Amino acid sequence: MIYHALYYPFIHFKDDNWLKLGALYWDKIGRIVPTDYATDDSETVKALDSLITVLRPEIEGPEFAKSFIDFIEQYAPKLQAKYALALREQWDSLPEARRPPRPGGPSGNDPRLGYIFYEKIPPDLYWAMKTTGLASTDDRGSQWIGMHPDLAWVYMTAFAEHIAEKNGLRPLTDEMSDHVALSGLSIERLAQALLSKTPIVGFQPTANEREEVLFSVAFRTIVPKDISKIHVDKILEFRDKYPNERASFQAAVTKFLSDREWLGKISDRHVLEERLQDEYAKFWALELKNLHEKLASVGIDTVFGCFSVKAALPAGLATWVTTLGLAVNPVVAGAAGFALGAVPIFRDKRKTATEILEKSTVSYLYRMEQDLKPADLWSWIKKEAIRLTLNV
Repeated sequence: MIYHALYYPFIHFKDDNWLKLGALYWDKIGRIVPTDYATDDSETVKALDSLITVLRPEIEGPEFAKSFIDFIEQYAPKLQAKYALALREQWDSLPEARRPPRPGGPSGNDPRLGYIFYEKIPPDLYWAMKTTGLASTDDRGSQWIGMHPDLAWVYMTAFAEHIAEKNGLRPLTDEMSDHVALSGLSIERLAQALLSKTPIVGFQPTANEREEVLFSVAFRTIVPKDISKIHVDKILEFRDKYPNERASFQAAVTKFLSDREWLGKISDRHVLEERLQDEYAKFWALELKNLHEKLASVGIDTVFGCFSVKAALPAGLATWVTTLGLAVNPVVAGAAGFALGAVPIFRDKRKTATEILEKSTVSYLYRMEQDLKPADLWSWIKKEAIRLTLNV
């Protein structure tokens, strides 16, 4: 399966840490950037440039605009009664959490409106929206088209889903509490999203949303909470090092969710996250614990057991340990010597350990736990033993 995502609804990514976690899971992450728009990306986004693809709005065909135009023509009076710009004085300002990212500057002057860059709305569709009083360009210029935030949100969701479907991508947003599934872009579905008395927040989560929440739950358990301290180069190195494990984990996520279709009936994101946390603890956390135990049974990850082994230090080890700065404390240097000196004993079981890792659906989580968590001295010794033993 293709694990390429399409980020929406904004041009800029809203949270660098969210993007870092996404980079650990998705093979590529695309975003829709208009040709006439200059991005103002953070250093993190620039460093992850090799994973981020750019799609232009014009790749969307005329059939998309036609669906929206037909919808507006059919439901114009009802839409105007709820979303006409003439009613804006009755609307509240957008809360901070729903506003666009700060990079790129403000989209428009009215804090009560949602804004979309003009290249994302075909001219004939904009004309239909303007003549019905549903949208208008901002007084800052003609680049930004303002409308009711819910209308803007549903439009961008439908726009992203349509582009994603045509290009084999999976829609991905960091605004999960407001996600709406509009698969198929039917007039009936648009009417349900925009004209139903049911609020947009609270619709049942899509498979993509459940997938994002699940890997987020799993990764937050393994990766240090302050992911901002993990350098992007470390994440890129980790991705390049374990592509097979990542693919295995991606397939495991899909199967995990398909076996639990009941999760799709949960409409509240917070409840969904709680249930996924429970399911993770019951299955994957337990499987990760079992993986640790299996590796320990073949001599991996058991550094303290090395101290009872009478093993000669490999040639040149003392010099190597000194170079690494471990010889400042002779006791520590001796411990490191014994631990690494015992590696030949581990080597006899290298094949078994490799097979255990290859068969486990959580080997990617195990690798993440070993490579991305800040390590103290003992965990460093342990990691070196594993690295030398598995030749990785």
